[in-house]
Amino acid sequence: MQEDLEKLEQSVIHYRRLLSEAEERRAKYKKNIPSEIWQKFYEISEGLEKAESRVNATSDRLVGEVNKIRQEIMRLLQQYNHWREKMRHIESLFLVNIVRPGQHLKQAIRQREQLEQEYQRIHQTIRMEGYCSLTELEEDIRQVLVKDDQIQPENGEEEKDLLKAEIELEMIKDMTLEDIEESISREDLARDFKRVVLPRVHPDTSNTPEDIFNSVYEVYKKGDRLLMEAYIIEYRGEVQPEASEEPLEKLHKAWGLFQKYQRLASRLRRRVEHLLQDLTKQELEHPEKIEMDMRHQRQEILDRIKKEGEQILVWREKIEGLTRAYKERHPQRGNNG
Repeated sequence: MQEDLEKLEQSVIHYRRLLSEAEERRAKYKKNIPSEIWQKFYEISEGLEKAESRVNATSDRLVGEVNKIRQEIMRLLQQYNHWREKMRHIESLFLVNIVRPGQHLKQAIRQREQLEQEYQRIHQTIRMEGYCSLTELEEDIRQVLVKDDQIQPENGEEEKDLLKAEIELEMIKDMTLEDIEESISREDLARDFKRVVLPRVHPDTSNTPEDIFNSVYEVYKKGDRLLMEAYIIEYRGEVQPEASEEPLEKLHKAWGLFQKYQRLASRLRRRVEHLLQDLTKQELEHPEKIEMDMRHQRQEILDRIKKEGEQILVWREKIEGLTRAYKERHPQRGNNG
């Protein structure tokens, strides 16, 4: 299709160039312009008019296709929201069994790695004669262990945990590199969403049922870009062709909207397919297996956390034992160096 559009555009540009040249030839004559120049001027003008008419007709057809895609986006959005409700149980299981234990595991790994690094740092400093006295070494060790004691488990709010879970489960897996590069900035998207969507669904400014408002507002709170863009397209309404718009600008605008709507519909379709695939294979057919699998994963994570906790104690003991290494290296050196 793009090749055909380029041909239409080149046709208009060609006739505009010819018309400009014909106008220059005609301007050379103040009076008594030769009939053949008038005839050529008329033929070129007529050709340009037909070329621009074809461009306008194509733009209108594209706008029609854009509105058809909009209807498809609205259908997919409705379908997604319907099946999305079926996923609440899975999300709750994922939050309790995977996300929260996973956060504790990540923190335990970071804590253990930091202790390893501190051990290597202190050991290297001892080897390079960086401590003037045992007291200086003991103070360094004390600060490291105090800092480690102050590390607290990360307990984010449930909504933040759910957001992380949903981003991992849905928002990333339907994004291609092109989608990411071309996605609307978060600030622009939020501004358009507040301007176009929220007034149309808010109880204070509309008669929209509360459950629809809650679904829409949840999308806004979570910052789900795909669904936010879909809602903006739905509530912005049908695209109307601008009769007075310059033909080529009109064509570029229509083609840009066509591509944008098509990409968004494709992403939304993938999101629905992923959701239906999960529901069909798991929640609808084997809901008990989901819970069993997640509880099994939870136990595996808890076992890893236990092992990391044991390693944390090992590394704390190693760090504390570095005073012995210092004393062995400097048997005659007292606390004052």
